Amino acid sequence: MTGKNILIVDDEGEMRLLIKLCLSKENYTTLEANNGLEALNVIRENDIHLVLLDIMMPEIDGFELLKALREELDKRIPVILISALGDTDRVVKGLHLGADDYIVKPFEPKELVARITSVIRRSFIQRDTDYSFEIAGLHFFPNKYEITYHDKSMVMTKKEFSILNRLASNPGRVYSREQILDLEWDMGYDGDLRTVDAHIKNIREKLKSEGYNKEIIETVWGVGYKVIEDDKHID
Repeated sequence: MTGKNILIVDDEGEMRLLIKLCLSKENYTTLEANNGLEALNVIRENDIHLVLLDIMMPEIDGFELLKALREELDKRIPVILISALGDTDRVVKGLHLGADDYIVKPFEPKELVARITSVIRRSFIQRDTDYSFEIAGLHFFPNKYEITYHDKSMVMTKKEFSILNRLASNPGRVYSREQILDLEWDMGYDGDLRTVDAHIKNIREKLKSEGYNKEIIETVWGVGYKVIEDDKHID
């Protein structure tokens, strides 16, 4: 996924420079904007593959830029929000305005690169109706909301599929319960974190009921869940 054009939208010059240095090592081409108005001009004049977007900015903030991208410009450019620690409400609002993921400052460069790679890959998947992938014996068909094991389709709800698909698309990455709730539930949802645990339990039980006995979802105690990387599964 290297060689793509990444637009960094942040009013802090030091943050833009830090991200630019990080991405240049991965052969991404970076463009910059220090506010929403400038970002709109860059997007109109360039082929942008992903936007890294700070939420709080002068002139046009991240929310207004998201609305413009999704409504006025009618563009499905993937967007990753850059948020401050404890900015949960703003992150949730951004996700439901059309952002694809988020990352919290301060972050590790390798985590940022992993998020970018994953989001860009998912954006291409959405355009390819035949795309599928396999991990630990499970075959995923994201655009069909289908998982097969030994060529037999598994019965899962749309929400269960979305959770497992997100985890399996990012093996080794730990998602907190809060992140899963933010990414997979509607903005008006009033449930608590136990809802995530209940869905994970249902997924595990449905996998076992189909004869799938690998512990593909690992609980990271005190944090959340991850799908174990393909060569580390426990039979």
